[in-house]
Amino acid sequence: MRNFPDTLTKIIKESDLNINRISQISGISNTYLIKLLKNKINHPGKDKIASVLLALNYRITQINPILAEYDYMPLNPHDIPEILKNNRKRKFEGRIVPQFDYIYFELAMAALEAMGGTKIMVKNRPSGIFLPMGLYMMKEFPTEPDDEAARFFITFTHDIFLERKALFMDNCTRGFQYETYMCKDCLEENLEKNIGPDAVDASPIKVDLFTKYFANAVSASLKFPAQQLHHVIKRCARFEFIIQDAHGKNPKVSFTSDRKHSYNHDWEQLNMEGFLSNAPEITDLFFNEVGKCRNAVEKTSSIHTPEGFHAYIRSLFDAHSLGQQFDRALAELMEYQGLKLY
Repeated sequence: MRNFPDTLTKIIKESDLNINRISQISGISNTYLIKLLKNKINHPGKDKIASVLLALNYRITQINPILAEYDYMPLNPHDIPEILKNNRKRKFEGRIVPQFDYIYFELAMAALEAMGGTKIMVKNRPSGIFLPMGLYMMKEFPTEPDDEAARFFITFTHDIFLERKALFMDNCTRGFQYETYMCKDCLEENLEKNIGPDAVDASPIKVDLFTKYFANAVSASLKFPAQQLHHVIKRCARFEFIIQDAHGKNPKVSFTSDRKHSYNHDWEQLNMEGFLSNAPEITDLFFNEVGKCRNAVEKTSSIHTPEGFHAYIRSLFDAHSLGQQFDRALAELMEYQGLKLY
């Protein structure tokens, strides 16, 4: 029987995180990791190695050589289902968990979605879950220096977002509520940037996708008014955040930092996106912020109903001569009885 290197064991020991913590953030069982550290597992599974290293914020380019030490091929699309399966088992307990860009952040968002429960969001526009895939993939992503790793990164990112959408649809079927608060000025500035004259000149395709993005949010609100709550308020939060399982016994807060400028270089350095925590002293602060957002709803009462939200969003598109385009996108979704997204 071949003896494989103990590279993964060394990485875990040098991480300064205990086994329980590694298990929580990776989705790999405590029992499995203990056996690994006791040398009872000489050849850990490929998905186990990848999930642990991703939880420790290793890049794809760094993971593939470690997999090779265990006689595994580089990460490829066939590996994604098992990695996502492990990701659904992640737990966010105890101290603050940092969130880094981009794949690490999306994995954390998918793990939160897998928890279910009521979700409360404070953002500058509707939830990113309503983004059409084409628009989501237009985001600016870091580059992997290795071509094979770069190709996998793009496929993996695509599939993580599909995972988030699938979990979202399942949570909607289970009746979980989504409550979103958006600053009125931020929302209008965002739309001006993305559907205004400059945006139309730069990329009509992107404008069309942005139109479908808002049609997704409006259709969800109209079809499921008690479940999909969209509130536009005259109150601007200093930051964006999500409270997952807000009505449960152990809610989680995901705080997202607001980066004003991107300089398109030094992607090899991980960027801090924010943090995630379930500490009561932190969740209480964010629930207090939600309370202030709820109080601000009354100041925009004409647009906090599904019909009012629809009319308001439609008026913003109409102001940019895109009202009919928005109507067509929404009508296509409304023909379907259940929840349908572009």
